[in-house]
Amino acid sequence: MKIKKIILSCLLLFAAVVCFSQDISLTKISGDKQLGIRGIALKHPFIIRLVDADKNPLKNVKVNFSVVETSVLPGNENSSYIQISDTVLTDDKGYASAQLIVGKKAEDKITVIVNANVFCDPIYFTASVLDKNWMLIMLAGILGGAALLLYGMFRINLSFQKMAGQNMRAILTRFTSTRLKGFFTGLFITCLNQSSTATLLLQITLASAGVLTFFQSMSVSVGASVGSTITGQLVAFKLVDYALMIIAAGFFLSFFFSSKKKIADLGDAVFGFGLLFFGMKIMSDAMLPITLNNDLLEMIASIQSPVFSIFVGLFFTVLIHSSGATVGIVIVLASSGILSLTQGICICLGAQIGTCITAVIASINQPRTGKSVMLWHLSYQILGVLLVFPFISFVQYNGEAAWIYFVKFFTEKVILSGDIAREIAMSHTLVTLFAAMIVLPIVPLFHKLFMLIYPVKSCADLFGTAFIDNKYIQDTDKAFDLAKQEISRLSEIVLEILKESVNALKTRHEVVAEKIIYKSLQITNITDKTVLYITKVGQNKLTTKQSRDEITLLYIVADLEQISDIIHRNLMYISQEKIERHLRFSDDGLSDIKYLHKLVYANCSKIVDSFESGDITAANEVLSSENEINEIVHKLKEKHISRLHADLKESIETSGLHMDVLDQYTRINDILSDIASAIVNK
Repeated sequence: MKIKKIILSCLLLFAAVVCFSQDISLTKISGDKQLGIRGIALKHPFIIRLVDADKNPLKNVKVNFSVVETSVLPGNENSSYIQISDTVLTDDKGYASAQLIVGKKAEDKITVIVNANVFCDPIYFTASVLDKNWMLIMLAGILGGAALLLYGMFRINLSFQKMAGQNMRAILTRFTSTRLKGFFTGLFITCLNQSSTATLLLQITLASAGVLTFFQSMSVSVGASVGSTITGQLVAFKLVDYALMIIAAGFFLSFFFSSKKKIADLGDAVFGFGLLFFGMKIMSDAMLPITLNNDLLEMIASIQSPVFSIFVGLFFTVLIHSSGATVGIVIVLASSGILSLTQGICICLGAQIGTCITAVIASINQPRTGKSVMLWHLSYQILGVLLVFPFISFVQYNGEAAWIYFVKFFTEKVILSGDIAREIAMSHTLVTLFAAMIVLPIVPLFHKLFMLIYPVKSCADLFGTAFIDNKYIQDTDKAFDLAKQEISRLSEIVLEILKESVNALKTRHEVVAEKIIYKSLQITNITDKTVLYITKVGQNKLTTKQSRDEITLLYIVADLEQISDIIHRNLMYISQEKIERHLRFSDDGLSDIKYLHKLVYANCSKIVDSFESGDITAANEVLSSENEINEIVHKLKEKHISRLHADLKESIETSGLHMDVLDQYTRINDILSDIASAIVNK
């Protein structure tokens, strides 16, 4: 009987304790998820409160704070411990607090278990731990990651430019006849070289050289702006975990296929993408302390001014000269929880404007046409930001900025993603698309406005033809006279690039070759229009003399273009090959090249004079010198072979290039002889 009473009493006591415990609550007040430094006490204590079911405080109750560290032995300065005592009593209001001293070799994350001396569930506090020099480590990680990201973008840009070669220049000049063609040309080239700045600099140079008109460049800039957002889209795929694999793939691709230039360049581009993603990973890991610092996160979150964020993006992009890199860094910060969606979008808007700084600097010494290209691009970027700004600042929908709501809706419903990285990338793309949809149809109006504010000569003083005029097509003699003036102008440009060609072969800088290439593109444009004009005039009823003149003019134009092509495609290729391989001609070899160039240039000058004056004396001199020059070339080749036999290092390294240069100048002289023959026999 006594045993039954004892058991019954125990059951009743247990039930009472359980019922009582359910009415007591142990709650965290503050101090959770702090960021601490090894060897130093946490900034804030852990504070708890103990209350009963009626929310009345329980005083003088023992509360135990226990530090959990699995890999650090307790009882020494290397482990973390509670200051003064692990056990404290609650005060009159039910509060109890304890200060944690972080051990010198504490784990990266510390857990503190709190138990009260009453029957209630325990609670847990956590703290993240850093080294004393964490700021230096974080700064090194951020700067190093940013450097890798920027270098990766540089490698991508350089590799794609090598793969495209001169094609980008040709595409930019040939496929810009309409606004739509110009838009897609700018879009394609910028997607290819991963840099709207590179496309813009190419536009400025071509416009300054007279190869591209300001009106054509306007639609190209619109397309380039859209194409520049492709970097953000690629970064948003978050391939950081595969960065080293991508780097390895790119390296081995370029290493094992080094003899195949296109594949090697593709490998370099892949390598660049890997570096870009690896740089993002390093930055993301380095920013961990920021993500753990609640005070800093709250301060960043409190900065909600779109104007401030736009200026941050603008100045940062001016500093690093790359909007793509800015967008990549913004995506890293947003993905880490440091930036909000609104802040990220606004910084990207500022980056759109800031990326123009390189073009502003590059256009300083350019003619008025080049400056107008830069001013339009800058104005267009500012216009794109202004179009979106009201919907980020003032216009609200469903309790948030209308643009933010739209970006979230579009990304979720169309892209099927709610990731903040993708939302920022899509906003960056959508801003440029909407601006393009609005501006592209009214580009002619903007062109007229710019001509009023900053007029540029609209005549063909640099670009295209300067003399031929369609209104004289029916007047055959007048039309042929105008065509002769145009061909005379064309021959002078050919003479100019022939003169500069030897300088491109001497120097180790590509700037001379670049100028010659642009002039060659100008020659191609003038040639195409002149040939079309002459053939239209040829459709008239011609006399025998006029028919002969038509054939002669077409023949000379074709020969001049052929000389330009030899200089552009062959001699400039040799120049660039020499620069890329860090080669130099021997002193004697370069002297021989300069001597042959002098003879060929003299003949070209005679042809130009003979065509302009109609005096065939100079043309006959060119014809009579053909065999003499061929003999000179033969002797120059023999001299080169003698240098090879003498084991002259420079001659051996540049042997193929040297012989090719002699052959190309010989070909040019042969063509000049053909032109001389046409002038004499007409």
